Amino acid sequence: MEKLIQQKLQELETQNNITILFAIESGSRAWGFPSPDSDYDVRFVYQHQPDWYLSIDERKDTLESMDGDLDLVGWDLRKALRLLRKSNASIFEKMQSPIVYRQQRSFLEDLQAVAPTYFSCRAGLHHYLSMAFNYYKACAPEQNVKLKSYFYLLRTTLASRWIVEYRTMPPMLFTELLPLVEDPSLLQKIEELLTLKATVTEQYVHPKEEALEQYLYQTLRYCESKAEDMPKANGSTEALDTLFRKTVLDHGTLA
Repeated sequence: MEKLIQQKLQELETQNNITILFAIESGSRAWGFPSPDSDYDVRFVYQHQPDWYLSIDERKDTLESMDGDLDLVGWDLRKALRLLRKSNASIFEKMQSPIVYRQQRSFLEDLQAVAPTYFSCRAGLHHYLSMAFNYYKACAPEQNVKLKSYFYLLRTTLASRWIVEYRTMPPMLFTELLPLVEDPSLLQKIEELLTLKATVTEQYVHPKEEALEQYLYQTLRYCESKAEDMPKANGSTEALDTLFRKTVLDHGTLA
């Protein structure tokens, strides 16, 4: 699959006359709980030739490609930096992925260096809480729950708790969130489910885990009560403009 991913990235560069600044794995493989049949979710940030940015017209700023189990989605450089300014959680996750397929010079490191001042704990908490409550509502009425759904609920709930406790962007890897679970019996259950998920398909349904769901709901309500106390971001546009100009003007030297 690695070879196919590199081939597809190269094709996208050639067909669209772009340079991919970095490409990473997202989704369950990057979070650390894939099933044997999980898709590959490749996400990337790219830039055009400098002249592309000198038009007065707004232009398409995303690229998408599907090939079987391989799903590729890319954002233009300017779009990615605008989303960072808005404290979009997705761009923060992309920067932390443990699986990097492509990286041009220091761009990813430069992005990571400026990112912390743009992370809004309040926006991030609302983002993860919203997803977690939706997953909880989908799981709660069922007697047999997709194991995949349980892990989406677990990840977003613990990410919410991380923001409340540490006031930083949650780590990408699910295992790094697990120390937040203080009950040894619940932690053991989660670890058992993690082992199970690595052996079953995405469609596998699991008997309801009442104690786990109760813990997650209580955690969500606790985090919800703290939302308005969370600080906002204080990053400036100037730093992102500087990174944008540097990246675009260095286009010819990227390698």
